[in-house]
Amino acid sequence: MTFSLHENIEFIESASQFEISPLLMRKPGKTRKADIHLFAEKLRIPEFDKNISRPRLNELLAKSAIQFGATLICGRAGTGKTALAADFAREYKNVAWYSVESADSDWNIFSKYLTASIFEKSGSPKNVFGKDSDSDAIQEKISKFFGGLFSQIGDRYKEEPLLIVLDDIHHIFDAEWFNDFFHLFIHSLLPEVHLLLLSRSKPPAPLWRLRSKQVLNVVDEKLLALNVEETEQLFNEYGLNSANSEKAHTAAFGRISKLMLSIESTKEG
Repeated sequence: MTFSLHENIEFIESASQFEISPLLMRKPGKTRKADIHLFAEKLRIPEFDKNISRPRLNELLAKSAIQFGATLICGRAGTGKTALAADFAREYKNVAWYSVESADSDWNIFSKYLTASIFEKSGSPKNVFGKDSDSDAIQEKISKFFGGLFSQIGDRYKEEPLLIVLDDIHHIFDAEWFNDFFHLFIHSLLPEVHLLLLSRSKPPAPLWRLRSKQVLNVVDEKLLALNVEETEQLFNEYGLNSANSEKAHTAAFGRISKLMLSIESTKEG
């Protein structure tokens, strides 16, 4: 399908045979906006064979969305960040999901994906990107981008709030524009928009000021870990003897990926 965002953007429906085109191999700042091809798969909420509901954490995220403009879920691979966010996103009618990759460290590519995720279902914006030029400093480009973006979001999501999820955001921490983007995005959020950031590590910029001003909440790996009761419930859902759950929980430190390996091993045995 073709998705118009001021310039035409071509969506590629399947990324199963993903090849990095010469476009994505260009140096940052060299990408032509009109020629960017977007993979639709990166804008879809991931699906899991087995949905593991986390009521405790869903409630925590719901409270965080009320109190804070943005929430950072931070933990190593296998701690259940994406599964949790996907489950929580089901509570929203309007969800903009973007799975970030290293190739998206080019600002033109990243901003196109972000815009596409937000306006994919509600229709094309008039002109989010503004009339920036190659001579504009990156801070100015980002400022113009958010000015255009949030001027149109407000009218579209007044009735039903919007959840924006940026998965694997750590892939672009090294981008020269990330710190400017990160702070401006969080401070520009409207009351009807909540930002959910998923990352394996914390952003390089200090977070204490954002947390003290209650514009950013952090859910760390300790909170992500399953407690003993949740581990027992997980074993029961797979029809396994809950008597073994406490031992498995201790060995896995509550890490969901390790617990799933333990469950699979027990089932095979």
